[in-house]
Amino acid sequence: MSLALFMSMAMIISCGDDDTCTDGIQNGDETSIDCGGSECAACATCDDGILNGTETDIDCGGDCPACETTVAEDKANIQKTFDDLLMCTQDIKDSRAVTVLFRNFLNMSDGDALNEDWIEDMTEELEDVIDFDHVEDNSRFDLAHHAGTHIFDATSQTWLKTNNVTDKMVFQFPAEPSATANNAELIIDMYADKQVTINDETMFLPTAMHAAMNVDSEKVFEISVYNVTYADNAGYQLPVEISAQMFMDPMGMNIKVSRVSTNEYEMEMNFSDGNLCGIGVAMQLELADDDFENLSEDAIQKVAVQVNVGELSIRTLGDVASLFQLDDDPTETQINAGLDLDMFFKDLKIADLEINEDMETVLVFYKDSTFEDSAVFYDGFWDDLTAIWTEFFG
Repeated sequence: MSLALFMSMAMIISCGDDDTCTDGIQNGDETSIDCGGSECAACATCDDGILNGTETDIDCGGDCPACETTVAEDKANIQKTFDDLLMCTQDIKDSRAVTVLFRNFLNMSDGDALNEDWIEDMTEELEDVIDFDHVEDNSRFDLAHHAGTHIFDATSQTWLKTNNVTDKMVFQFPAEPSATANNAELIIDMYADKQVTINDETMFLPTAMHAAMNVDSEKVFEISVYNVTYADNAGYQLPVEISAQMFMDPMGMNIKVSRVSTNEYEMEMNFSDGNLCGIGVAMQLELADDDFENLSEDAIQKVAVQVNVGELSIRTLGDVASLFQLDDDPTETQINAGLDLDMFFKDLKIADLEINEDMETVLVFYKDSTFEDSAVFYDGFWDDLTAIWTEFFG
């Protein structure tokens, strides 16, 4: 019995070792996920001349660099990006956040907020429970002073304040005129500020904050701002670093401004819903100095911009800063040289973009030396995009 038990355990352990080569985790003595080491197959490399690992073609795709594409595939990928962007816009319009804000609360129709009078009647009474004079007298917002729960009474059309909380402001109100109860709750539970000087005037500006709104006990909106840093410069202060996150169910946005040195900055903004919507903008900025009070066009030394839509990106590879030094009527050649716009798909360059003033368009130059008007991709796109939002904005 002991020998049989020992052999059974050995078999189980042995099978378990083999299983680690397919569990999607780097464990054991694997040198990468499910490969390498003494038990698993050798890991694929991107230069072994063999189609293996996660590659979609020999030594490319998957975990390796993107595979070279044909011009026909490039055109299809560009068109798919526009199609996905349109579907993304439709998803945003149908999202819970837009429904709660634009359809239920504002009741937007053809550019008009039909619930405007209802909202004004409800919000104008807030002056009775919020000490706005305290904000004005002290030139700052003190969360602890204003803390409490503010409840809207639909019967009397007034707000009532209770002091049941001391570290946050809570507002309870109906999310739409037909609501029979206060099914919306806005919470401001964090706020910090700093005294700064701008144009010799002293004021308090935020360094961090957090707020969220729930409707029917489910979060529909949230914003967090933190790491706001103000730079001192000859009595003139500006925010030079900031991080912010915003959630509008189901979409998320991240914004970050970083100060690399006294005169160099990096900025990023990303927007995603975890599905078709994936949009990002990144920018690098270099100034001649940090004299914010006397900024001029000559102070801009370097600008680089990258716009990402899904897996497609457009990047400026030229001397963008030189465009700020040109006269008011730069030539087409000067603009294209300064921008040097390149288009990438999965980090693989697929085309050059050039502005054509005579045609009033942007031309796409492919790697086989052919070119076409970019309008072939977005022709009708703007009409479709406008049609999605016509219900709300006309």
